[in-house]
Amino acid sequence: MGTFKRKVLYLGGFDPRGARFYHQLCAEQVAKLEGDDVATTSDPRRKGGNVHWTVEGQDGSFSTTHEFLVWDDLVRRHWIKGPFRLLSHGLRAYAYFVTQIDWKTARIVPRGSKFTLFYPGASMLLAPLLVMLVVGLLLGLLLPVWASIPLALAAGIAATPTILRKVHSLWLLRFIIFNDLLARDATDAALKDRMATFAERIDAALDEDWDEVLFLTHSNGSVLSVPVMATLLERRGGVLPDHFSTVTLGGTIQLIACRRDAGLFGAQLDIVAAGQYSWLDMGSLTDGACIPLVDPCLRRSVTRPTGLVQLSPRWFRYCDPATYDAQRRDKYETHFNYLRRLDTASPLDYVGLTCGDRRLALSIAAFQVENGRAENG
Repeated sequence: MGTFKRKVLYLGGFDPRGARFYHQLCAEQVAKLEGDDVATTSDPRRKGGNVHWTVEGQDGSFSTTHEFLVWDDLVRRHWIKGPFRLLSHGLRAYAYFVTQIDWKTARIVPRGSKFTLFYPGASMLLAPLLVMLVVGLLLGLLLPVWASIPLALAAGIAATPTILRKVHSLWLLRFIIFNDLLARDATDAALKDRMATFAERIDAALDEDWDEVLFLTHSNGSVLSVPVMATLLERRGGVLPDHFSTVTLGGTIQLIACRRDAGLFGAQLDIVAAGQYSWLDMGSLTDGACIPLVDPCLRRSVTRPTGLVQLSPRWFRYCDPATYDAQRRDKYETHFNYLRRLDTASPLDYVGLTCGDRRLALSIAAFQVENGRAENG
């Protein structure tokens, strides 16, 4: 039997760290393979604007070429700096969100996801107030009121960025601001051009000599996959080859899909929903930074795409209980578990998805057998 050749086109989330971080993360997971499954990861190389590396099985059973679709330069362009600019942009983003959201749809979103959505805004307002209150009370014991108030105000302003950074609120706030721009079609032309280029790359890969092509996204990459997939489907007449699948890990599509002002995004999502292709959507209820197990096309003109399978990764089955409990307390790291192999191999962890000679459909079937056909749960 020959070598199973897979192409993975990876579109990451709103993260300025770029390909080097994700190549290292991939190599760390591949290094966990043992016995007959041992594989090697090549060094990354830049080609055609994206970053490429290969994972090859030591026994020659498979070869996976990863193509990291580069947009971290655009993330850095949208990475707002300065607490006052971040505050003003954040307030505006939340104002648009609360006035444009379809609250009937939002009620279906899991509680943890809703908490994460409003958590940055609440902490942005409450953190300085709490610091000012504590400092004001302490200084009030030593100084007159006229002196303690400005000092407490200065302390609140100075301490807030550090507090928000420690609880990852600054990243989440920037995430909210960026997605507000996406919803209102207010991003610059460079982002649209880049997504069109990604669609061209996937389209070209479909005509190359691959046994399987995966368009794999993580986090905010799922949102950007919508314009990419809409363009790809239009180029291909709404039907994609059997050896192609899209995979959304920890996706957030409903963050924009439920907004009344997201006209362009909604039209693109309708094209995606009507397409004929395989789509695996994985999200965990323990991951507050995604919107898990909610139909990404809910309440659209075309809902529940025919090729869509939604699954929970069920990390508790593949992780030592102590490790699992510790990870659940760190919500930021939990969001990256989709890209890791935990204590026990899963057919649908990152290594299971991208390594080996098993097609995605067979990996899904193996996962469902292990978990009692845990679809949508």
